[in-house]
Amino acid sequence: MSILLLRPLWLALLLPIALLALIVWRRRAAGTWERIVAPLLLERMRGMGYVAPADGRWLGMLPFLVAAVLVAGLAGPARLRQGALAYDRMDPIILILDMSPSVAATAQLADAQAAAALVLQTAGGRPVGLMLYASDAYVASAPTSDAASLESLVAVLGPETMPVEGSRPDIALSFARELFAADGAAGLAGADLIVISDGGGVNARAWEEARRLDEAGARVWALELSRGGLPEGMPPPAADALSGLAKAGGGDLAPAREPRPLLARMGAARARAIARSSQAPDVLDDFGRLLVLLALAPALLLFRRPATGER
Repeated sequence: MSILLLRPLWLALLLPIALLALIVWRRRAAGTWERIVAPLLLERMRGMGYVAPADGRWLGMLPFLVAAVLVAGLAGPARLRQGALAYDRMDPIILILDMSPSVAATAQLADAQAAAALVLQTAGGRPVGLMLYASDAYVASAPTSDAASLESLVAVLGPETMPVEGSRPDIALSFARELFAADGAAGLAGADLIVISDGGGVNARAWEEARRLDEAGARVWALELSRGGLPEGMPPPAADALSGLAKAGGGDLAPAREPRPLLARMGAARARAIARSSQAPDVLDDFGRLLVLLALAPALLLFRRPATGER
């Protein structure tokens, strides 16, 4: 598992800390007593504790080192605990596949199937559901923890799968919201919905549905298929359609042929959401406390007792 930051905005303090440390270092170097005081007088002043040795400039950097380590701890470096049962079973992934003619009847279907298969293989124990849409939306599989069982279903999708033509992603997103909000359902909080599409039919209505899902606690992501090779006479989708959908849904966009970076961002977003939830102590290893303890070591040097003869 990779390390993630629960509170990354704290790292912005590292820049002013570094600038202050540089200013203090330069001032101390420019004001070295050796340059302006006779050696015998300087030795006497050091004996009385009025002047620190030249090596003492390094000790002047200790407060900044302590501050930097504390800031790193406050940023919340953490790692999701592998194999945590509560973590694995929380928050479903809903694959929403575009099966309109611009995808199902073209070479883009193979890319959509490959992207969906990769999501299933990397689900990591999370329940995965499958929805298909054209001019209407259908639940092909309710969320199941046996994601591998859906691979055979995805593999047999074809131009004849859907009984109707068209492209209405807004209906699919609305259906997903109603399905999970129904009585007895697990709810949308924490769910990740991944739309695999060329962007056809994505419009203001779909963006509005994505915003509603985001407000309900879900996240909408998009894997974009190529818009080339469309059936004759079919207009190409708007270039920013899917990016607008993902932005409205609190997620992100990536090419369907390169889904791994998006899946990594999806996992990090989920981890941050879990860190703010009541399940955090059960599924998260937070290293921030260790860094705070580590900062105590250099901090102790700031309280050292002066040597005999010093003031």
